[in-house]
Amino acid sequence: MINSLPQHLITPLISFISIILGAIIGGIFSWFTTKRSTDRNIEVQNKIVEDNRKYQEAIRKKRSRQYANIIRLDLCTAIFQSIRLLKSFNDKNSADMYPVPMDGEYSSGVAYLKNEFDLKELSYIYQLYGIIEKLNRDTNEFNYYDNNSCDLVKIDCTMLLKKLYGENLKKAVNMDIDDITYKQLYENEIIKKGYRNILAKLDEICSEE
Repeated sequence: MINSLPQHLITPLISFISIILGAIIGGIFSWFTTKRSTDRNIEVQNKIVEDNRKYQEAIRKKRSRQYANIIRLDLCTAIFQSIRLLKSFNDKNSADMYPVPMDGEYSSGVAYLKNEFDLKELSYIYQLYGIIEKLNRDTNEFNYYDNNSCDLVKIDCTMLLKKLYGENLKKAVNMDIDDITYKQLYENEIIKKGYRNILAKLDEICSEE
């Protein structure tokens, strides 16, 4: 077909075809280059998002452990001290009275752990803290020479242990607090199931890597 064309048109036609082919080939290479660059950018962005997600999750777990440790320490201390005090209250003069400490910002910690506990369990924790707050106040204000002061602390300790152990209060008071661990406070048959689950969950959160 080209041979039938006038000589003066052949060269321009070849040049035109070369330009078209060059443009097509260039466009194809440009598309592949752009696609690879876009895919690479998407891959990098996805990695950044995933790394950020992992970082945020690590921060969340770290804070959860911190708050769970504080709450666990508050509950553990209050339980041990309540048992210790009730054991010694037969003779108020022999009672070793120490303030029962607690985190004043506990509500922030409990709120942060809202995804770890259901509504009922959160209510249980707040109920315990309500008693611990009173126990904290009454032990801080304790007066050895005031019978009423002694009775207030005794009632607080009884309320806390009754809330946890119910009808097994006496068995709870008879536990040897010098020879038991935190787990043994709840890994038993005398504590109420709901509170056993809470204390076990706190342990699990504190143990998360």
